[in-house]
Amino acid sequence: MPHLNAPADVDAWFAENGWTPGRNAGEQASAFVAEVVEESRKSGFPLEPFAAATDFLTEHAGLRVTTDPQRQDHLHFTPVPVWGDLFEDIAELSRGLGARVFPIGWDSAEGEILVIDEQGRFFNMSSFGNYYMGTGKHGAMIGLFHWPMQDAEDLYV
Repeated sequence: MPHLNAPADVDAWFAENGWTPGRNAGEQASAFVAEVVEESRKSGFPLEPFAAATDFLTEHAGLRVTTDPQRQDHLHFTPVPVWGDLFEDIAELSRGLGARVFPIGWDSAEGEILVIDEQGRFFNMSSFGNYYMGTGKHGAMIGLFHWPMQDAEDLYV
């Protein structure tokens, strides 16, 4: 697992995995967003993209960031695997937070879904519950590896 204590650590970690400052993956991001919008619509819980989500995805779509090389675990900034009641669960989190939420990737270690809200707050949706990772990419990635993360319900309105 990476040792992340500062924004520079996050940037170095992402750079090791193919990211560069100002990276433009707009075409991948558009395809990602279209797929999520279509799958959520089919599920009966339609999602709409918003600036915080599309801005993040424009720079990070398609990346696979290694979290544990021995176990071959990664954060995937690709359309999320649709498991169970995923979009219903996202809608529930959105209602609780009082803000729209959009998936931006997933963690292969435990199948956790990573989402962002309109305020740029990142959340980890796992089978154990929903957790606030942090605000902005740097805060979120640092928070992901500093347990325990705060329960998302603490931020409900």
